[in-house]
Amino acid sequence: MAHLGRRAAARRRNNIIWGIVAFVALFGAVAALIYAQRQAPAKLNPNTLCPPGGPQGHIVLLVDRTDPLNFTQKKAFSELMHEVIERRTPAGHLLSVYVLGEDFKETAEPLIEMCNPGTGEDSRFLDGNPEKEKRRYEQRFLKPLAEQAEALVSSTAAKYSPIFEMLQMVSINSFRKHGVQGERRLLIVSDMLHNTPQASMFRGSLDYGTFAASEYGHKMTLEMQGVKVELNYLLHSPKLQTMQNVNFWEKHFDKAGARVVEVRRIEG
Repeated sequence: MAHLGRRAAARRRNNIIWGIVAFVALFGAVAALIYAQRQAPAKLNPNTLCPPGGPQGHIVLLVDRTDPLNFTQKKAFSELMHEVIERRTPAGHLLSVYVLGEDFKETAEPLIEMCNPGTGEDSRFLDGNPEKEKRRYEQRFLKPLAEQAEALVSSTAAKYSPIFEMLQMVSINSFRKHGVQGERRLLIVSDMLHNTPQASMFRGSLDYGTFAASEYGHKMTLEMQGVKVELNYLLHSPKLQTMQNVNFWEKHFDKAGARVVEVRRIEG
């Protein structure tokens, strides 16, 4: 009987040991699965190429095509486009491109809107195939944007240039729509001379206080909290495109909660 008791006790010990081994193995397998999932590459949105948690930053490029560009300005603009697309839009950031035309209702939506998916060098957006990542970057991001560059340039002058209205469209349809928490930046390529029947900077310099207090000024109220703004001037009317004009826009963006951080002249 004692011999049978010892055999039963041994079996119980073996069962316990094997139970512990099985538990440890199962725990290890679960831990390995969790680790693998955490290390797995992020799956980008197939339509926008944005990270699963949304864009990490937002850049909006607004190009005024209400006046034709001369040869030098076209070259400078082309270089600016390359700079914005290839060097100033980091992986995971959203780039929205708008065109300012004579009728802001026709250009209220972005011409193109896409996140930089990364070139395969950033492990956060790598799916294990660097060559595939590079092809996606070139074909889904660089190429479509480059193809739209021609649509941003006009060969004829327009009658009106509704800059105030277009800024509202940019705010509503991009910055407010996406609500990106990272850096938000607006790059404007324009003569910055608003021109509509309600208000025209071609009639002389506008006083911002008078404009803001007017009925039209109230309608043109802008909301761009926290946005950094860069003004890239296309010069064709130097007598009107003065520091007084720059100051007007600085006050307009300041009232909107934004800030002009750079002002530069486009060559030509």
